[in-house]
Amino acid sequence: MKVFDLDSARELLTLIKPLVEAINIKREELYSLYTSIEEEEDKLEKLYMESQTRELDAEIRQCFQKIEALGGVIKGTDPILIDFLSFYQNRYIWLCWKEDEDTILYWHELDEGFAGRKPIELLKEGISGYF
Repeated sequence: MKVFDLDSARELLTLIKPLVEAINIKREELYSLYTSIEEEEDKLEKLYMESQTRELDAEIRQCFQKIEALGGVIKGTDPILIDFLSFYQNRYIWLCWKEDEDTILYWHELDEGFAGRKPIELLKEGISGYF
């Protein structure tokens, strides 16, 4: 598992944000297809739409896999939450990002989840570099 400092994790977001955007667009298409399938009466058309849902689902999974390959750890999918392993004051922590945030603004201990997020400012000094 990759270990990030704050600067490198924030830089990585420039690659991750377009993937998250693609996931959300594909999800909307998927939800729309599900609705259409329920309303469709033609069996052939329904089969075609079902194959499209499988394709979209596979594309969404590929985007999540790309995020993980880059070093992000998926902690939630709706909303999308991504953590980045970091090292601070002789312990590992998570740098935490939620899809509607501009950048990484929070962190939490390894054994804490989203509810335990604290502002980055609490890390005080040594924000860039390996803490």
